[in-house]
Amino acid sequence: EMRRHPRYRVELDVDFGTEHNFYAGFVENLSAGGVFIVTHQVRPIKSLLQFTIQLPTRNRPVTGLGEVRWVREYNEETGTEPGMGLRFVEISHDDNELIRNFVERRDPIFFDE
Repeated sequence: EMRRHPRYRVELDVDFGTEHNFYAGFVENLSAGGVFIVTHQVRPIKSLLQFTIQLPTRNRPVTGLGEVRWVREYNEETGTEPGMGLRFVEISHDDNELIRNFVERRDPIFFDE
């Protein structure tokens, strides 16, 4: 697995949407390059979504544009929740720094190869 940024397990509220629809979910993991959103309202791969993430350390939410890179379906056997991984496409330097500072205070998620 080749990742540019380590991922960190978090539980944060997130709003996301397209020009016509808005949805809510929660962030399962976060990195400086993207976010995994737990939601039943998954969008197709390559979809562009506006997102708003509320960090507990800030009054103002982090906002930007993300591209759906992968989708996880609900798994009844394991109880794995559905969701989608977004890669940050447009995010301000300040908001990206807020995310970096926030996640650096957490232990990264490790994956078996």
